[in-house]
Amino acid sequence: SVSNTALYASTSGGNGNAEDSNRWLFILHWRALLRMLLRTAPYLDEHKAGTPPMSSSSRQSGVLKRTVTLIRSSRRFFDQGVRPPGWKAALDNGSSDGESVFPVPQKDSAARALWDVTRNDLLYHTHSNSCFRALIMLYLFHPSRCSSEFYLEVMPQWLESWSNVDRCPEFDFLWMVMFCRARKYVSPEEYDWGSLRRYLLTQCGYWLQIPVGGVSADKSFPRAAPPGKRSFPSRLKAFVGSGSKYEEGIDFVSKVTKLLVFCAGPHTTKLLSENSDPDKMHDVSSDNISEGSLEILRFLSFVKPYFNPSNIGTWTFPLGAFLHYLSYELCHRVGNTAGLKTLKNDHPNIARQLLKDEPYLQCMDLPGTEIVAFLDSLLPLAQQALYSKNGNVSHAGETSLLYLTQIDPARASSPLIDFSLRALDVSSVNLSHQAPAALSALSRLLQPGLRRDPSIILSRLPEILRLTLAGIDSNDQSKTLRTLIFYRNLVMWVPVGGSANLPNVYESIKALDRG
Repeated sequence: SVSNTALYASTSGGNGNAEDSNRWLFILHWRALLRMLLRTAPYLDEHKAGTPPMSSSSRQSGVLKRTVTLIRSSRRFFDQGVRPPGWKAALDNGSSDGESVFPVPQKDSAARALWDVTRNDLLYHTHSNSCFRALIMLYLFHPSRCSSEFYLEVMPQWLESWSNVDRCPEFDFLWMVMFCRARKYVSPEEYDWGSLRRYLLTQCGYWLQIPVGGVSADKSFPRAAPPGKRSFPSRLKAFVGSGSKYEEGIDFVSKVTKLLVFCAGPHTTKLLSENSDPDKMHDVSSDNISEGSLEILRFLSFVKPYFNPSNIGTWTFPLGAFLHYLSYELCHRVGNTAGLKTLKNDHPNIARQLLKDEPYLQCMDLPGTEIVAFLDSLLPLAQQALYSKNGNVSHAGETSLLYLTQIDPARASSPLIDFSLRALDVSSVNLSHQAPAALSALSRLLQPGLRRDPSIILSRLPEILRLTLAGIDSNDQSKTLRTLIFYRNLVMWVPVGGSANLPNVYESIKALDRG
């Protein structure tokens, strides 16, 4: 790779002395791309007046989208002072007099120049649209890779600028993207992520549209007007918006959960046993839970009543998406930890360089007690979401069950399968309405259960086949389709029959010809 995010591992077999001078970098200047963007959208510079449009709005919109895509794809090629091993020796050998004519690269040069341009607007002009324009520039042109020192210097200022503008979804989304980029290159032990985590949890009630308070029938009690909110001008939304509001909302929730799961664990805060009462945690009162994980678990306990299948409102779909992505990010973090251990054993040089370039991976290992605490909190929520009246939320519950059972299929699959079988039993009158959702849950639980411990499924297979056969109902198309999907997944993962000795057709034809 020729980008500044390329991983240059040692080729010396582990001693770290050899240098690879055959690697090169492709460098682009971000100011040239900025001038191109200002020619495409001159209204980004509020101090200059643009010329009247000479083409149709659709053509201008297409050119703007392609320009933004080009800039975002070029961020990894901005000059950040990153050079491959042996670059200076290669340049010295190529010069005639033995002296290099190239200046010594400055660390984080592009990022610091961009921050100098946008800093004042982001910190001191939050009352106007100048801060929105500055954040869009920071979002588009910020290099893909910066040093840990640079992020430790600017992240407190980022959080200050973010907190100065309240209730602006586009502004919040862009800052979450910036912090998601920064988390890779900052060691969790060097920065207090607790302030960011608490800010996220504070704003989650508004982002997920969770109702706080209510309306009293007493007319004497004053009714306060809903709090106002800000929004990007329509022209500026074109730089960051997705194809639809649905995609914007989904991307927003995914960034929230990515940061929340990253801020969980003992890598930034003290253990609960050192600064709090362990009796405050219901299911894991005898275990040590870090402060970061405890705050997230408390938030999950707070939103638990809103996952009830009968509790339908504007919060239903955002909470379903939140559960889906939170389960995914937790599974992703556990999987990354296991993958890093395998990489250390198979390719120690690459793992050593990867940990050096992305230090956050060193502290991604969640303790077993905290994984159990998350499973105990998330599995009941996924089970309730499975029976939601909203089809999208029900599907989110299915995928959440799949992600969570991948973490510990031996302990999570068995009780969920047994609960689904009880819903399929004709004698369970109070659970008969849960049959379609139970069939979908069984389809999701087949694969993780068979891969971890086949006896979990095979010991229950006769009962599963007996109870699911009644799902083929000509009067219920939804239940019939879910039953057929379950049977399709079953025969994909469970071998049916054995190897049969088929007759040789070619030999049979030759024998008939001879006869």
